[in-house]
Amino acid sequence: MTSDTQIRLRSGQTWLRLVLVLIYFFVIFEVVVLLVGLAMVFQFFYRLVKGAEAERLQAFTGDLNTFSYAALQYVTFNSDERPFPFCDWPAPEEQDDSSIRY
Repeated sequence: MTSDTQIRLRSGQTWLRLVLVLIYFFVIFEVVVLLVGLAMVFQFFYRLVKGAEAERLQAFTGDLNTFSYAALQYVTFNSDERPFPFCDWPAPEEQDDSSIRY
């Protein structure tokens, strides 16, 4: 084994990333799936009863979508920026209403 390979194998940063990937994949995404499912059902019934969207829930699920994207970017090695809770909770980007299609 070359010394360069040995250095990479002993790198704490690489092993820490593996641990974070496993935690996010097995724990965090299960919570995200549960929250999305609950939000979807609640939003459906809220719209059925009230005839309008629950705006605060939409804002939360927008944040949750942004977090999920950032976490997926990290665990798939497309980004080196660690997701929440290692950085600030992401806020969704502002969208104009013309981009929303039903």
